[in-house]
Amino acid sequence: MLDKEPEIKRRTVLCFICLLSVLITITGCANNISKNKENPAEISEPDIPVHISREVIDVEGLEEPFEIFFLADSHISLCDNRDMDLISKAFQRSVLYKTDGIEACDRFDALIDAANASDSKIVLMGGDIIDSAMYASIDRVRSTLSRLDKPYLYSMGNHDFEYGSEYFTEKAYNTYLPRLNEFRDGTEYQIRKFDKITIFTVDDRNNRVAPEVLKAFKKVMSEGKPIVLVIHVPIEPVTGSTQLLKRCEEVYGLPADKIRLFIGENGCPPDSVTGEFIDLVLSDESPVVLVLAGHIHFYHREMLNDRTLQIVTGPAFAGQALDITLK
Repeated sequence: MLDKEPEIKRRTVLCFICLLSVLITITGCANNISKNKENPAEISEPDIPVHISREVIDVEGLEEPFEIFFLADSHISLCDNRDMDLISKAFQRSVLYKTDGIEACDRFDALIDAANASDSKIVLMGGDIIDSAMYASIDRVRSTLSRLDKPYLYSMGNHDFEYGSEYFTEKAYNTYLPRLNEFRDGTEYQIRKFDKITIFTVDDRNNRVAPEVLKAFKKVMSEGKPIVLVIHVPIEPVTGSTQLLKRCEEVYGLPADKIRLFIGENGCPPDSVTGEFIDLVLSDESPVVLVLAGHIHFYHREMLNDRTLQIVTGPAFAGQALDITLK
């Protein structure tokens, strides 16, 4: 007869983890944000601070200012009994992205209130808002976004629809990405056209872009209107600058090509489709006036070439976001 004691211990530990996860879900993400329309950088209670970087970008021919609120990398990791297999991982990840004692989901709440308090015409979310496609995380994001009083676009990062070991696998695309369809258009890109500006967002495909994205981008480019491009993984500058590379090495302690932090010769070399896409973005005829990215979890602002600026936002799990004025 087999000894049942190890199995009893295993079940006890699992029950404890499950209970702890539920408590975190219920108590760790209470919304007690207050609004202050006069100063969006200080809209939250003192225990949930946000840090909004104000950016002003000159765009030739733009007749009126156009404001954008941009955030990425919340890494919300909430789990319940609907995703039992991920409870242990979810707890570990939630601890990883808890900063100064504040849960990632509470930071996300505070940033959405900051977006509401801003004069932005649209909120752009550049990926990794959710850290694995768990129902509890999705429920939380849905609830928070229901308070948003302006349109938004949510593009996929490299973590939003992963699930355990399913990372950019066929099952991840067929089973777990559909859980997020309520936040997206069902394609690997999204387009929002305004009178003088077009927003084009790209889903991450393991540091690549899909052929359908390239085709859609060519069509939007042909319209000639200024484009703001949102892409989760930053693009390496083609100016010869090594600022981004050195900063990645400094922060992470490893060569950037070992941890796949940006797309380019010194990071993740692009495939043919992604290479053509980036060439178009940086071409002399490109109408792209601004590239917005995340992924690397620190703020970085640098010209990609002599005419196109890229701004990488700091992580939303630390309360960081961008309030951008195009003028």
